[in-house]
Amino acid sequence: MKGLYFEPDIKKIVMVKALSAFWKNAPLSFISPVTYGEVPDPELPGPNWVRIKNRMCGLCGSDVHFMFLEIDPKVAPAAIPPMPRKFIGHEMVGEIVEVGSGAGEFKTGDRVILKIDWPSCHQKETDPMCPQCEKGNYLLCEKQGAEGLPLNQGGGFSDYMVAHTSQLVKIDDSIPDEDAILIEPTACSVRAALKRLPEPGERVLIIGAGSIGLNMLAVLRALAPDVEAYIVSRYTHQTELAKKLGAAGVITGKDAYKEVADITGGMLLDAPFGNRMIIGGFDVIYDTVGNDATLADALRWVRGEGTVVLVGINFAPKRLDYSPIWYQEVEVKGIDCHGMETFRGKRMSSFDAALTLYREGALDFSGFLTHTFPMEDYRKAIDVFFKKGKHKTVKIALTHGE
Repeated sequence: MKGLYFEPDIKKIVMVKALSAFWKNAPLSFISPVTYGEVPDPELPGPNWVRIKNRMCGLCGSDVHFMFLEIDPKVAPAAIPPMPRKFIGHEMVGEIVEVGSGAGEFKTGDRVILKIDWPSCHQKETDPMCPQCEKGNYLLCEKQGAEGLPLNQGGGFSDYMVAHTSQLVKIDDSIPDEDAILIEPTACSVRAALKRLPEPGERVLIIGAGSIGLNMLAVLRALAPDVEAYIVSRYTHQTELAKKLGAAGVITGKDAYKEVADITGGMLLDAPFGNRMIIGGFDVIYDTVGNDATLADALRWVRGEGTVVLVGINFAPKRLDYSPIWYQEVEVKGIDCHGMETFRGKRMSSFDAALTLYREGALDFSGFLTHTFPMEDYRKAIDVFFKKGKHKTVKIALTHGE
């Protein structure tokens, strides 16, 4: 099979990092530890596994972080033993073409999406499972590492992949591929919203109007329709879609601190050295960007005893003033994608909750998918990803041929 994958080759990583200072496409070159090429097509590793022919996969920001090696080796996730070959692409939809004898409800012809991407007790069939996996929080697995898993498992950016049945969610034909690839990021937004679901009448802010931020807005409008949901938007096409999704207002960033103060009635403080602070800001802020600057702003824009939910991923943090956490007694919560939730009084996965909202018609994904490319043109897709303003990009997908 052919796929896009990363191998932790230290020499290549150092070389690409050095060359990237003056050659921006070094991470996509022949010297990169990221390769798009042929690998052996593995047999099913066990009876509870299936083979999938991929149809489409969304391009996520975390995929781009991987490809461009934007990972500081000192961050906490980098301490986990690396996979010898990490296949990229998780927002996938595909069709099962082969099943093991223990595949249960899964059969050939079923369309599936990927729930569990990283190694966990589930696909390793660890007995007993760790406490987190036992609860359904597979991404918080306490026995991390890829021992015993196939080297060439494949991913969403591979034409085929093998997956343990625990990794998959079956979907029906009423969900088109273009919407199916958005269920995984929707599951992330559901988890973020449920970490601190706003109360009726509260003001909330979403930082970032990319595909995750807009998805977060759609989920909040479905789960908490009686709140005032604002969003920080960088581009005109993002602003238009945010208004369509029901944003109470859009912050453009021209003077975001003043706009936040005007919306919330908070006190804007301007001090020497460019030090700005708002006292009395938003009740809840969801940071879907997650870099140093956006998190710093979130901590200064939330009211005392308010909550900041960190949704975006930053693999290379530099410096952060965390003083608002104690100075304003701000609660900070993070999410690692998705897991087990309490939704409408029942225990279910983020995926089940996302699918419930979708099937009820509470989510409208029209306008999200703006670009599709054949897998072979993944470099073009990445260029469009980086030039969102020029190409009016929201969501990009890569497709696999027949």
